Amino acid sequence: MTHTEFINKYNGKYLDYDGWYGFQCVDLMRAYTKEVHEFSPYIAIPTRGNAKDIFINFKENKYYKKIFNSPYGIPERGDIIFWKTYPFLYGWAGHVGVVESADLFTIISFDQNYPTGQPCKFVRHGTSKLFHGYRGCLGWLRKK
Repeated sequence: MTHTEFINKYNGKYLDYDGWYGFQCVDLMRAYTKEVHEFSPYIAIPTRGNAKDIFINFKENKYYKKIFNSPYGIPERGDIIFWKTYPFLYGWAGHVGVVESADLFTIISFDQNYPTGQPCKFVRHGTSKLFHGYRGCLGWLRKK
């Protein structure tokens, strides 16, 4: 399945990949890993807690390269992007989404459960006071 086909399949819908805890952002990440990248989602990105902990504990492997956020780093379409715990933005679990596009100031990602309770949809993370952009971004995983 392509990136676009995945988005068309899930846009506006709820996705519970693992059958645990309802519709979470990590469910979207697991489904994307399986359906678009065609990797076993629990081997390519081992389970280690919630979104922020998955990135923090992730060890680069034959499937994904781990890229830490930096002042000039820009994620690419299809990268799996992670945010840490950040008051009033991501709660205690952090957040994960799939990058649609990005530049130095703005990220557009395909997310679920952001804000809490929302179905799969595009979210603009920008630089105005109303949007958070890279604030709290830990980094991203890029398919090798």
